[in-house]
Amino acid sequence: MARLYFAGLQLEGDRGLSSDDVILYRLLELLPNFPEGVGVFFLPTVSDQKVEDRGKTRIWIHHFASWSDYVIMSRPLSFSVDEVEEIALKLKQKGNYKLIASIASHRLSSLKMLAGRLADKVDGFEVDLGLLYLLAGGRRGFEAYAIDILEEFISSSSKPVMVKLNPIAPLSQEFIRQLKSIGITALVFSPHVIYSVGNEFFRVHSTYLSKIYALIWAKLIATSDIPSAYISDVPEDTLSDFTVERSFDILLYDTALLRHVVDLPQINKFDDEFLVKWVKIPERLRPAVNTREEPHCIKVCPFKAFSPSGFAPEATSEILVASENCDRCGLCLSCCRSARFVAVISPE
Repeated sequence: MARLYFAGLQLEGDRGLSSDDVILYRLLELLPNFPEGVGVFFLPTVSDQKVEDRGKTRIWIHHFASWSDYVIMSRPLSFSVDEVEEIALKLKQKGNYKLIASIASHRLSSLKMLAGRLADKVDGFEVDLGLLYLLAGGRRGFEAYAIDILEEFISSSSKPVMVKLNPIAPLSQEFIRQLKSIGITALVFSPHVIYSVGNEFFRVHSTYLSKIYALIWAKLIATSDIPSAYISDVPEDTLSDFTVERSFDILLYDTALLRHVVDLPQINKFDDEFLVKWVKIPERLRPAVNTREEPHCIKVCPFKAFSPSGFAPEATSEILVASENCDRCGLCLSCCRSARFVAVISPE
């Protein structure tokens, strides 16, 4: 297997996995084997912000016509530092992967605190500038503000530091030049637009956005010699037509790998009400699906939570209720029109 150096780290392959979709990362973390050529993992982004209620759903598929045409929303900042530490330890046991901790805060002290918690478990740090921009309130002069924080953070870090850039953060060739001058070791380009609604964030994943921003950023970094990575939502088997991949040193897969971990039906919900407020699933309730109307629903859950032994007040042989394996990710709620919440009543 070919080895290469990226951001000062020796990798076992030129492919990696990004955690822009926290659910996707949870699915991949459960797999016994990862796709060939994967050499680096970017862990779920953590912040000094309070982790939102874990009872809320974290993913929503709004449109899915094929693997080359979908729109998926995910909710970032759903993991605590403790959970990311646990994931890092499990991945180290699975193989010789390089692990990058993704952190986001508009306070230097918080970046140092997060880095201190994860330093002995990872090989490098990624500062998410898109989330930093939102956490800082989209302030004017963001580039100068980010340079000041990053320069101080790099001087105190014992590990390589890279930055994640996405469409929401201001970006220019001069900014890239300044990032390199202060010691940033690599740029990670993400096509995922991040929106804030009140105090909540959500990311948009789309194969079309992935291709568009790859073309834009490939031109932007054409004259730069700083190592770069690109997060792709484009399925692996279509990358032969995706010639822009040659512009970046490594490719990081995101929702492009969903097909390896879950069976998804063709859905189209563009005419439905757009879900911005993430649904909260109380502990006493679980999702239930009608397998007669939608046989595929039993296969949608990545955690195999649907079992014929489930019990609901209106239970029939056609209704399957999620077991305790349910992770409350919300995937079944967006893929199955028959999905409903039901109360699980103990026989006691």
